[in-house]
This record gives sequence, C-alpha cells and structure tokens, in this order.
Amino acid sequence: MKRNDLLAQFFWYLLVGGSAFVVEVATFIAFFMLMGFHWLPASIGAFILAQTANYYLSYFLAFRRGRFGRTEEISRLLAVSLVGLVLNTSFVWLFIALGYLPLAAKITAVPFVLGWNFIGRRLFVFHKDMPELTYKVTQSFTDRLRAWFGAVWGGGETSVQAERPDS
Repeated sequence: MKRNDLLAQFFWYLLVGGSAFVVEVATFIAFFMLMGFHWLPASIGAFILAQTANYYLSYFLAFRRGRFGRTEEISRLLAVSLVGLVLNTSFVWLFIALGYLPLAAKITAVPFVLGWNFIGRRLFVFHKDMPELTYKVTQSFTDRLRAWFGAVWGGGETSVQAERPDS
C-alpha cells in the first residue's frame, strides 16, 4: 500500500466527514431549533463550523499538509469550502422545496457534498498522501487483515493464532 492510496485515504476522510457531520447537525439544531434562527443562516453557520472542524481533522487524519504555504492553503480551502457551501445550501433548499422539514433537509444534503469535499481537498488543497501516523495505522491494519484472510482461506496460521495458548 502506498501513502497516497485513494481508498484508504477516503476511509480516513469518512471519519473526518462523519465527525464534521456531527458538528454540522448539532450546530444546525442549536441555531435553528434552540435559538430560533431561520434555516438559511442556521445552515450556513453550521456549515462554516463543520468546515473548520473538517480542516483540522483533514490534515490530522486524511491528508498531509504543506503542499502550499499556509496562506495559499487556507485560500484554496476557502474556495473549495465555498463551492461546498453553495452545493450544501442548494441541496438544503431543494429538499425543503420538496417538502422535507429543515433538519431532515440538512441531514439529507450533507452526504451529497461529501464527495466534493474529499476531491476538492485532495486535488486542490493538500498533498495526496496520508499523514505518517495514519499511514502506519492503515498499513498495520491491512497487514493484519491480509494475514487473517490468508489464514482463513489459505489454511495458514496468523501470528495472533500462533501466540494464543491452547485451551
């Protein structure tokens, strides 16, 4: 496996996106349902907070920073996020127009923007490589998974089985 493995990196980004999703929905609930904001500013505010969480988690878990200087990186991130905001707001508006309740519209819209967020960050903001720690964890996991599958289907013995005492 390489450090720029697309599938492994997307898996890590799903964790990033899932965390940002929780931030976005919780913030939307707070702004819309608890504070009484209109759905549009509540949606935009929630999106901005989620994008901030997404940025930090992205370079901690999914992408290696340093492809560009900090100012250019943030400028590029803002451009990618602005496109994401337009997509997100458009989907929320569409789903509300189709009769969804605002919270249901917000929750339904988020997965539609996930792909853009991943591709935008990978192509325009960060290196295509995973951070070193994430890469090592992924490599270790895939090595263990291969050994386990090899033992199950190949008849071999994994190191975990070899270390296990007989009962």
